[in-house]
Amino acid sequence: MCGIVGAISVLPVDPELIEKMRDRMAHRGPDHAGIWLSKDSHVCLGHRRLAIVDLTSEANQPFISHDGRFLITFNGEIYNYKNLREKLLAMGILFHTQSDTEVLAEAFRCWGDQCLSRLSGMFAFAIWDTVNRRLFCARDRAGEKPFYYATTKDSFIFASEVKALLPWPEFRKEIHYPALLDYLTFGFVPDPKSIWEGCHKLPPGHWMSVEIEPGDKLVVKDPVAYWDMEFDPDYSVTDWKPVILETLKKASKEMAFADVPVGAFLSGGVDSSSVTAALSKAGCLVKTFTVGFVEKDYDERPWAREVSQIYGTPHVERVVNAEDVLTVFERLLWHYDEPFNDYSYLPTYYVCREARKFITVALSGDGGDEMFAGYPKYMRLKARQDVERFISRPMARLLFAGASSILPGRSQFRQKLVPYRMTPTEMINSMLTTGFSLKTLMAASRGPLAEALKHYMPMDTVLPLLRKAPPEKVSLINSMRYLDLKLTLAGGILVKVDRASMAVSLEVRPVYLNQDILGLAGKIPPDLLADRNDSKKILKSALRSWLPEAILDRKKMGFALPLKHWINRDLYKLFTENPAKNPLEDLLDESLLIEMASNDSSQNTDISSFIHSLFFLKHWFAKWFCN
Repeated sequence: MCGIVGAISVLPVDPELIEKMRDRMAHRGPDHAGIWLSKDSHVCLGHRRLAIVDLTSEANQPFISHDGRFLITFNGEIYNYKNLREKLLAMGILFHTQSDTEVLAEAFRCWGDQCLSRLSGMFAFAIWDTVNRRLFCARDRAGEKPFYYATTKDSFIFASEVKALLPWPEFRKEIHYPALLDYLTFGFVPDPKSIWEGCHKLPPGHWMSVEIEPGDKLVVKDPVAYWDMEFDPDYSVTDWKPVILETLKKASKEMAFADVPVGAFLSGGVDSSSVTAALSKAGCLVKTFTVGFVEKDYDERPWAREVSQIYGTPHVERVVNAEDVLTVFERLLWHYDEPFNDYSYLPTYYVCREARKFITVALSGDGGDEMFAGYPKYMRLKARQDVERFISRPMARLLFAGASSILPGRSQFRQKLVPYRMTPTEMINSMLTTGFSLKTLMAASRGPLAEALKHYMPMDTVLPLLRKAPPEKVSLINSMRYLDLKLTLAGGILVKVDRASMAVSLEVRPVYLNQDILGLAGKIPPDLLADRNDSKKILKSALRSWLPEAILDRKKMGFALPLKHWINRDLYKLFTENPAKNPLEDLLDESLLIEMASNDSSQNTDISSFIHSLFFLKHWFAKWFCN
C-alpha cells in the first residue's frame, strides 16, 4: 500500500509543493519518498512507498517503463502480476525488478487502457505518457484504493487522500453542501463527491485521462467505466457449494503473496472465519488478530478463539475500552479527513495497530455481506418479494396501510409493516438511510444547507444507481447488493479500513472483493442468498464443511462497540463539549435533529449513532474547515 500524488499544469509545477503534499501521507508509505518532475516542469508525480513486493530500491516509485516513455505512481497490489509477467516476457518485454509495479507499467505500455480488464488486484494509479502528453488514471473495481482529484483554472491535481490536496494554492476550501447532506443521511460522503467544492473521487471501476494539448491547453476528460457488477443468474448449477469453496481457496491463496509477513483478521463472524479457513485449506498458515470488549454483548473473542483453535493459527487479541477513544480520537480525525460516522473505525484502528506489530499485510473478510446478502435487511427484502408473488403490489400496500392504521403508533408489529407500504425504491432508500431522515433534515437545516435542500436530496445519489440495477429486472436483493457495493462498501466500509490500516502502515486485502468472487456472486440466483429467516444462506451452507454451527448460525453482531454505554459514562465530557469554533450552529439546529431522530418511530431507540454523527462533524469542522 502506498500514497500517490501528482499535478499536471499549464504553468510550471513547484516540486517542493508536491513534496509537501506527498508527505502529508507519510503514514501510507514510510519506506521511501519519491518525486519526478518533467523536463518542462509541467508534470510532477510523487509517491510514498510501503514496500510489500520486491523490497529493493529498484522498485521505488515514481517508476519509469523500460523504454523510458511512461512514468507511474501506483497504490495497491496486482495479485496476478506473476501470470501477467510471464505473458509479457513471451512478448519480448525485459524486466529489471521483481515488482508488480513494473508489470503494471509494462502492461499499460503494451495494452493501454485494455490492461485494466486483465488486472486482478486493488489499485489506484496514474501513468504519464511523455510522448502523447497524457495522464491516465484508474481505480480498482470495488474502490478499495482511494483516488481524489480536483481541477483548477490551470491544473489537475490528484492524491490518495484529500488532505494532500489542501496545500495546493488554487484548491477551493469550500464545503460542498450536497456532500454534507449525504453524510448526514448515509454516514459518509459517497463517490464521486467529496466534502469540498470542485474536488471529486474517481468512481470505482473507472479510468479517466488528462491531456496537455498544443498551446498548453489542459483537457480533463470525464471518467469512463471499464467494469460494473453484472447479475446473470445461472440456474443450471445444482450445487454451488463446491465452486464457492474452491473460489474462496483460490482467491485467498492468490492474495496471500508478499515479501513481508502476512496475517488475517479474525472476528469470529462468518466472513473472517471463512477467510482463515480458506487460507488454511490452501496451505497458508498465518497469524490471526482480533479485538474485543469487556462488555460481553459486543465481545466476539470467544468465537474467534474457537476458529483459531480449529485451524491452529497463532492468535493475538486486544481489548478496546473507552479510554482508547480519548487516546486516539484526535489522531483518527487527521486520518479520516472527510466526515465519517461509522464509529467502528475505532476497533478497526486498534486491530490494525496490534497486527502491525507482527505483520505488514492482513487479509480480511470485508465484502462478504455485500456479495452474499449477509445483512438482516436482505431477509426483509426477500420477505417482501415472497408476499408480492401472491398479492399484487397495490393490494399489498392497501392491506398493510389498513393494518398499520389500527395498530398503536409504537407497536413493534406496526414498524415491521411500514416498509410494505413503500414502493421498492422507497424501501431500499430507507434501508440505506442510516443517518437522519429527509424529513428531519428539512426541519433542522439552516442557511446554505437549507438552500442546498431546495435543489438536491440524498435520494438523488441512489436513483442513478438503481437505474443500473432496477428491482423489477434484477430483483430486490440484487438491487440492494448493487447499491451496497457502490455505496456502503466504496463510501463506507472500504474507507474505514483504508484509513485505519494506513494510519499504522498496514496493507489490508479484502478476499471477498477478489475479481473471481465478484464474478461468482453475480451468477448465484438471488433466491439462494437469503430468505425471510436467514441471510447469507448459500455461503453458510457451503461453509458447513469448514466451520462449526456455533459460528455459522449465531446471531450477526457486526463490528460494533458499546458507544451508548461509553457516552453515558466515560466519554460523557468528550461528547458534550463543543469545539471553540462550531460552524454547525449556522447550518443545523442540533437539538431539533436529535429530538426528531429519537422521536421518529422508524428509528431505533439507541441514538448513539446520531450523537456520534454530529460529534464527529463538529470536530471535523474545527480541524479541517476552521483552521
